[in-house]
Amino acid sequence: MTSTSPPPARSRGLAVRSRRAGLALAAGALALTPALQGGTATASAAPEGADAASAVEWQLLHEEDFADPLDPGGASWSRETYDEPFDTIMDDDGQWYRNDYGPAWEEAMDSFDTYRKEFPVGDGGWLTASLSGRDWNKDGEIEQPPSITNGTAGGEPVARLDVPDHTGGAILRPTEQLPDEYRIEYKLKTLDFGGKRNGSIEYGGRINGYDADGCKTQHPWGEGSNSPGWEGDASAPYCEWQDVREGPYGYNGFHYMSIVDFPDPAPRNNHFWHYRRKVLMDSFAQHPDRVGGGTGGRICDASTGQYYDYKDSSFNTVNMWISGMPNWTPGQGGLAGNSQWFMSSCSGGVAEQQLSSAGELQPELMPDEDYTFAIERDATGYTLEAGGNFARSGEQTFRFHRPFVVNNAPIWHYNTKPEEYDGRFDGDLVQNDKNGSTTWPDQWPQGSAYPDSFVIGDLYTNVYEGSAGLTDLKMFVPAD
Repeated sequence: MTSTSPPPARSRGLAVRSRRAGLALAAGALALTPALQGGTATASAAPEGADAASAVEWQLLHEEDFADPLDPGGASWSRETYDEPFDTIMDDDGQWYRNDYGPAWEEAMDSFDTYRKEFPVGDGGWLTASLSGRDWNKDGEIEQPPSITNGTAGGEPVARLDVPDHTGGAILRPTEQLPDEYRIEYKLKTLDFGGKRNGSIEYGGRINGYDADGCKTQHPWGEGSNSPGWEGDASAPYCEWQDVREGPYGYNGFHYMSIVDFPDPAPRNNHFWHYRRKVLMDSFAQHPDRVGGGTGGRICDASTGQYYDYKDSSFNTVNMWISGMPNWTPGQGGLAGNSQWFMSSCSGGVAEQQLSSAGELQPELMPDEDYTFAIERDATGYTLEAGGNFARSGEQTFRFHRPFVVNNAPIWHYNTKPEEYDGRFDGDLVQNDKNGSTTWPDQWPQGSAYPDSFVIGDLYTNVYEGSAGLTDLKMFVPAD
């Protein structure tokens, strides 16, 4: 068995500092009002799940309406070498896959090249657009490059995120790590990353938002060699890996906004992100094959306070949730990942370990109607907010606050400073697999710190395909 220490701090790595940490902040928190008056918002103390008002005033620091030309300098693509990985676990070139799949995985990984591109956006370059594309035959050309370009939707300028192939990725993120307290918000004007349209999962020549031609699989980052939907053999041809368009792992989606635990994030495979997110809001557009004979989860009808089955929806969900503690010893042929805790009006905003959507978007109403998404961090926790015209529920603004720690259940890597945390949730991540074993010690040690960054868009480079348009991206900080 080998023992691998956390990677050293770097510009895109996991920040770890040596100062002694203090006690983690727990119950009692601030929840901010959704209303913005003259560029400010206010807050007051509230418990988990509460929607409160007034006390801390917020002021606008940055805003971007995407009216100015994006990427006027024409940033170039560069081939990813993975010389500076975000981590050695489940980053694209991570050891986890070698231990599970063996030498055949390296051949699969080497069968294509990945290219990256980034460019600054907004006043002073406070935002960064980050893209990833696949060169299938390694000839130096990305066959279907993703893009973030200027567009118009509903009479407003937007940033249009377009990912024509599920192996691409396109996100907006902050150029610098976020401050300890902040509010990030924006308007989503269009969304076409799967789900039904007018009652059908097939529309516009696509299946759940994916192009209907050719194969669409998770290759080379499968769900683990012991997972269903394939034979678990990394030497299998591309088309024999797990299908993302249909089948038991078929799904599409979009990250409305996530807060992650490292600076300068860039698109990566989906499994990497399952161990790096703190809080998030996303869509999860399952194909009916994945739902099968089950319910597919549940969705809250906020107008009645009752849940209904996902299978009876349009699959255009809004999930508002936190990442909790991981399983430190996943089974053979499995994956590392955090526990998932979902909040909705039907739970009173309390986070529960059951797949529960807060509401259901209506893409057919867009861009004439839009949706607002926001995440706030204050001295004691995170507040997630989503507003708009939801199916069944009607016009709603969902606001759920979660303190950093509730009943000894923390938000994963919540501390942005060492003094916010005392080391009580530390552990070693252990993999004992078919082709190797590795221990990654001290995954949340005393003295550590995990600066916040937000990501909006398509983070995944082996799942998700489609387009979206957004505008009025704003950042607020505490007033002087």
